[in-house]
Amino acid sequence: MSEQTKPKYGALVQITALAIALMMYTTSVTTPALSAIATSVGVDYEAIKLVSSLPSLMLVFFSLVGGWLTTKLSIKKCTIIALVCMAVGGLPGIFGGYEVIIASRIFFGAGYGMVFVLASAVITDLFEGQTKDRMMGWKSAAGALAGVVFQTLGGVLVAMNWRYVFLCIFLCIPVLLLVMAFLPDTGVQAAKGPSSGKFTGKLWITVLVGFLLNVFQFAYMQNMTLVILDPTNPMGTALDAANILSMFTALSFVAGLVYFMFSKYVGRFAPAIAVLLVGIGFLVALFAQSVPVFFVASAIFGLGFGFSNPSLTLLAASGVTDPSKTPRAISIYVCATGLGQFLCTYILNFLVGIFGFTGTRAQWNVSAFAITGGAVIGIILLAVLGGKKAGAAAAEA
Repeated sequence: MSEQTKPKYGALVQITALAIALMMYTTSVTTPALSAIATSVGVDYEAIKLVSSLPSLMLVFFSLVGGWLTTKLSIKKCTIIALVCMAVGGLPGIFGGYEVIIASRIFFGAGYGMVFVLASAVITDLFEGQTKDRMMGWKSAAGALAGVVFQTLGGVLVAMNWRYVFLCIFLCIPVLLLVMAFLPDTGVQAAKGPSSGKFTGKLWITVLVGFLLNVFQFAYMQNMTLVILDPTNPMGTALDAANILSMFTALSFVAGLVYFMFSKYVGRFAPAIAVLLVGIGFLVALFAQSVPVFFVASAIFGLGFGFSNPSLTLLAASGVTDPSKTPRAISIYVCATGLGQFLCTYILNFLVGIFGFTGTRAQWNVSAFAITGGAVIGIILLAVLGGKKAGAAAAEA
């Protein structure tokens, strides 16, 4: 849909767009149930890890499929297909053993990968200006809240019966009905002009930043419990670690709610400042020696995380010469972030070995300085390039 002809959509359309985003986090509902599932279906714990890892792996491939599919079908029809695939993931809640679970997770992962792209593509397709920024921030906030809700719900339901956990995935059915009833069908956008289909350097830079950020930042969540419970220097309990990570989630939620004000205030520096906040949070955690300081670190990290998601997604979305290619640009970015998460442990272990870091904060040593240094360089480059553009404009005037 052309930027000049986008109508103003009301509350029902906005609610539907945000409901699609909630489905991005249904994968976390099965995490608390892995042990119970393994016991019930008679497989070892290593085999059952596929239940949680398959959707992440499928995300890497089907995020690209989702972007490509928007060149053949409307975003609304693509979203319907994705949600139907996700609904298949709920079948183990009704019947079947390990084979059914794995097969259903393949379908679920395909839909999950497409929804990860389409949740942002719907917003960039239907909204513009501050409304688009606000919706993208709210999407991030909804995701932070949904991740906690689904994981907590999984913990409650597995205590009753592990099959009930999979039934939660059927929540995508009411979302599917919302999409069918209220999401506008803007059709398949035709490419326009001789430059159609080109991706700009801005996209490829954003893709690289997204990949590297996800390689480095997920060490924070993965290693927090290990650091807090470090037998050589214990600083708290498992409950403390859980609460510290809850602080991160809470501030990510807040950041999503106020993202449109943040982006309005800092302008083009929004992505770099957001990443800098992630780096500062990392640095505080790296040198923290008490639980209260870890809470401060998680608050700063959470703000940066909540601001960086919409900032970088919008930056990737703008890295095209033709608006019809926006969903494909988003899909390339999402694929890069998923690949970064998947390779996080391998790359960080390699770098830790090169630099000779040891201990539970070994990966943090690499991540904290890489993220902070990269963000500072980004801010300097933006300032220099902005100054050059301003000087060129003044000279032309």
